[in-house]
Amino acid sequence: MTYTEQKEREHRFALALRMGLPIFFLSTITLFALLTRNYTTVSSLIILSIALLGIMVYFIFYLIYQSTHENITDTITHTFTPEYFFRLFKKSISKNTQTVLLISIENLWSINERYGVKNGDKSLQNTVVKLDDFFRDKKIEKLPLCRYKGGDFLAFLPGEKEQYIPLIELLLSKYQNHINDDIEIRLEAVMLDSRLSDTIELLVSRLYELHHDRISLEKEDIYSINELEEEIAQAVEKRRFSIGLWPVCCDEYAVFDTTVKLIDSEGRFIHQNRYIPVLNRLNKMRYFEIDVLEKIASLCDERKRNFVLTVSSVTLRNPHFFEHALTLFERYPLARYKITLMFEEKEYCHQLERFAYQIANYRKAGYKIALDRLGGLHTTLLYLKEMEIDIVRFDPMYARHIKESGYQNIIQGLNLSAHLSGTKTWMSMIEDEYTDNLVQSLKINYRQGNYLGRILTSEQL
Repeated sequence: MTYTEQKEREHRFALALRMGLPIFFLSTITLFALLTRNYTTVSSLIILSIALLGIMVYFIFYLIYQSTHENITDTITHTFTPEYFFRLFKKSISKNTQTVLLISIENLWSINERYGVKNGDKSLQNTVVKLDDFFRDKKIEKLPLCRYKGGDFLAFLPGEKEQYIPLIELLLSKYQNHINDDIEIRLEAVMLDSRLSDTIELLVSRLYELHHDRISLEKEDIYSINELEEEIAQAVEKRRFSIGLWPVCCDEYAVFDTTVKLIDSEGRFIHQNRYIPVLNRLNKMRYFEIDVLEKIASLCDERKRNFVLTVSSVTLRNPHFFEHALTLFERYPLARYKITLMFEEKEYCHQLERFAYQIANYRKAGYKIALDRLGGLHTTLLYLKEMEIDIVRFDPMYARHIKESGYQNIIQGLNLSAHLSGTKTWMSMIEDEYTDNLVQSLKINYRQGNYLGRILTSEQL
């Protein structure tokens, strides 16, 4: 029996006592009062008994109704509900530092799809048992485990995260890819501790950011979560950001890819993988990308230099950003046809007709449109056949494996498909002469990497 199941039984027993004891005492007192009075009659006894029975029934139904609001475990995995788990965490954090873990079944969706929901539930239950056994073997008898959503579990342990790094690495080495009843189950885990924040909701949000970016467990944050949000919000409000310009080799004209970092109050850089999730959470991404677009437009002059700016697909579809982008050329007429807006998207946009219409209007106004991660995201190919796209950039995976013949064959096919669609292609991460010559032989239009040029500042440009 897992620790959470033990807690569930204790809770149910306490709930049963709360329901039964008041009724027992009420019945005892009423009967004692009736039987010790000389004037008690049979009719009065019957009337009071009926009244007592009515009160008892009402009280029982009331507590049964209330018990539905006091459920502390998930019905499938018998792990704690998020509400109860958060209450436990808040009690524990008042005593000392706590380390919070996010353990996720990465392929739960495909298990449900292929083997059925019942087998998916069995995989969840099996994972809970394995986690409980694993931590019990490590002398952690009472593991507060919560099924947060889907195949994601939360747990917390006393102390700072450094002491648990070897433990989590051992957990992943044992269960990262394991088979249960011929079903492959893939686990991933990330963790952080309450030194970053004492608010469990913020810690959980940060855990999902770490999980999404696959950041190392040893990576340290300079700021707590609250301080980081404040630094990012101030940097966006005061427009403190630095734009790096990375030369892209092109036969037609000079092209510069842009990379943007925020600058904190101490003059340190805040990288994209830190500020992008925060800006999305604070709903400030559009305002930030408008400021960056304005800055890029100001760099355009009479020379034939093009700039590529990566924007989020949500921002690109936003009507306010769209309106601002269309009026930008009134202030910076030399920027027309010199800015390429690049985006990527993991999930397919269901309002494709509307999105394609917006893309066409961007191009008509004077922007070029680029898609990122060709061959890595299936949506890139779907958009490529549905929209007019100027440039498409290969997923970095192909640059890392470009010397392998299998990858070269796929690159040739994707490259030909893009060219037949009237779209130019782009390969990044070129680090040596051999790779550069190979990319040229594959007829790829744009080439980028440290071998071809280092990142410049706007002043160096």
